[in-house]
Amino acid sequence: MTATVRPAIVPMSAESAADTVARRTRLFPGFSAVGAPGTGRYGESLSGSALVVEFMRLTGTEYIFGIPGGASLPINDALTHAQVDGHFQYILTGHEQGAAFEAEGYAAATGRAGWCTGTSGPGATNLITGLADAFRDSRPVIALTGNTATTAEPEAFQAIDIVGITHGKATKASFRPERAEDVQPMLVAAYHAAVTGRPGSVLVDFPKDIQIKPSTMRPWEEFIARHDWSAPVASDAEIDRLADLLATAERPVLYCGHGAVIDDASEDIRALSERLNLPVITTVHALGTLATDDARNFGMIGMHGQVVANIAPHLADLVINLGARFDDRVVGARPAEFAAQATLVHVDVDAYQLNRVRVVDLPIHAGVRDTVRRVAARLAGREIANRDAWLARLAHLRDALPIATYDDPETETLSHEWVYAEAATAVRDAGRDLAEVVATFDVGTHQMKGAQRFPAARPRSWISSGGMGSMACALPMAVGAAYGRPDATVIACVGDGGFVMSSHELDTIGAYQVPVKILLFDDAALGMVTNWHGLFFQGRDMTSERRRGRTVEAVDVQAFKDQLISMVSDALTADDLANALASVTNELAHKEWPLFSVTAAGYGIPSERVHSKAQFREAVRRMFDTEGPYLVQVMLPNKNQVYPLMEPGTTPQDLVWRESAPGSGERVYVKDVFDYATGTLKEPAAHGQSARRDDIDLSVV
Repeated sequence: MTATVRPAIVPMSAESAADTVARRTRLFPGFSAVGAPGTGRYGESLSGSALVVEFMRLTGTEYIFGIPGGASLPINDALTHAQVDGHFQYILTGHEQGAAFEAEGYAAATGRAGWCTGTSGPGATNLITGLADAFRDSRPVIALTGNTATTAEPEAFQAIDIVGITHGKATKASFRPERAEDVQPMLVAAYHAAVTGRPGSVLVDFPKDIQIKPSTMRPWEEFIARHDWSAPVASDAEIDRLADLLATAERPVLYCGHGAVIDDASEDIRALSERLNLPVITTVHALGTLATDDARNFGMIGMHGQVVANIAPHLADLVINLGARFDDRVVGARPAEFAAQATLVHVDVDAYQLNRVRVVDLPIHAGVRDTVRRVAARLAGREIANRDAWLARLAHLRDALPIATYDDPETETLSHEWVYAEAATAVRDAGRDLAEVVATFDVGTHQMKGAQRFPAARPRSWISSGGMGSMACALPMAVGAAYGRPDATVIACVGDGGFVMSSHELDTIGAYQVPVKILLFDDAALGMVTNWHGLFFQGRDMTSERRRGRTVEAVDVQAFKDQLISMVSDALTADDLANALASVTNELAHKEWPLFSVTAAGYGIPSERVHSKAQFREAVRRMFDTEGPYLVQVMLPNKNQVYPLMEPGTTPQDLVWRESAPGSGERVYVKDVFDYATGTLKEPAAHGQSARRDDIDLSVV
């Protein structure tokens, strides 16, 4: 039975207290600014909308993403005036779902709260997918929605109980002020919920009359003081025990999750790993905790991760989970078997996660960074067990069991692996720093290939949807990341399926000329779904009947050139010229479609489509040499898939060597449906069978 965690109240250390002050300063930069916003207006009568603006200034808000509507016009008008005054910018998006994802991308790239808006009814419900995504992936997003007045009847035009729909389900919390006097305390409460503990999305729904009604503005500190803005800290006894375990373990593993990134603990984890010679594995959201090429980085754990990362916890004598959830795609179908032979430690800021999925030996309700720093201080000058043999053993497994590749170096056929490698090379060739690249990914084959292949040099550089697994997230997330990190090179890695769902944000990118570089991976299928149909459903695939074309007949290039020259010559106005280009493009689109690159061009985004390695090599360099946005549509074979390391119903434990029969002394390797060691798909008849492997010793002894 899972134990109930009741964390003790632990007094803050001096370091923790100082960190709390720094946290307050970071969360409310307006207080430290010259002429703190709104402080001179205390005692004035202000509308609910004006109070929203004052609070956003106090929290240092830079951007808000959204679409206005009738029920939110008072707030939008107040935001417009604030924008004119230069306080922040309102970004008009293509769709409310895009607005929520853009706010999430901003939050993921910066660690600060992202803001979005929507009107009543569909404006509010369209936000839900992005808000649910931010909720599941612990990203602070604040959504402001308008609604019908408090006096309106329940079935009024566009009336909907968006608080009831989202509260605790698609958001961490949702609020609705019923009086003008409720606006200030609710804004503070919503912000507190979004940015403290395990961060997440929140929603504040404003009835239209509350947006307009005045109330007396009271000091913000009055409401801020009602909340605890500190992080939980580990007790001295917990720190001492963890230090002892780290000092004496012969085969330790640091298992880092998104919580380590959220808490900005990566530098401290790197320092601890280097000092104690600790191997590190990460979840997909923690990529970049250690640089990809760091010798102590053994890659991503999980269904599509590296074999060595999945095996290491089962060979270890100590596994320290730093801010991960024991996700089902990591621990598999039998979580009690995860790292069953190891002493298991779990450090998490969210007490709910402790002993929830996997009962551990040492649960610690605390922030990751403070815990790592205090443990490091405890270990100063102590003798540490030698881990050279352990690191060498894992390095051997990493080399012996690589991730399979589909790339054929003898052909010009494009592959995800080759494209990601070439894109990284092109970044360097353009004089850009890989450490300053932020890449966003839709969900699917290209996402997992990107997790496996695209270098992550630092945290917050690899952004995608995890808990929700939301397609259509990459393009808008890249927009938010570009606004949050104007110093970075932002690359949106988009699947063709996700692009169809999110292409409305091309309007945002084109209108604002957001400098997002778009790699559109087009395999003419919902690649991962198609792949799983083939693996587990005898190839029955409903996605194969989609409207994907390819070349339906030979294209007479010269005929199209002649037609275009003729029509351009006859053009007398700019509209005539645009119509001529559109006419020829439309005809061409019926020969080979869909022409996503032409769609992007229609929004003022330079674009091209490539079918070969030579074409991509040239196109990707043009992309990085061009200021502003750019799209490259990469045409891939639909066989270019990524196979799951674990079949449904299995666990990473099933990857470990074991005796074929008790006492036989014969060791066999229980393989999954895809053999990562040889890079080949197993024959159907061999599914679930064992195969001899005498060349690699994975035994615990």
